[in-house]
Amino acid sequence: MRKRLIIGMSGVSGAPLTIELLKQLQQYKEIIETHLIVTKGAEMTLEQLYALADEVHD
Repeated sequence: MRKRLIIGMSGVSGAPLTIELLKQLQQYKEIIETHLIVTKGAEMTLEQLYALADEVHD
């Protein structure tokens, strides 16, 4: 049974750290299941960031 790790992101300033953490945890997929929680504030900030770009890709 994999361990669960819940990661919360409450603001866009934490995005680079969150991205790097999730990338690093990919090597432990067999033993760690990651869950990401993004607050409404972080979503709103990201939406503002997306609005500055001509196109946003997943």
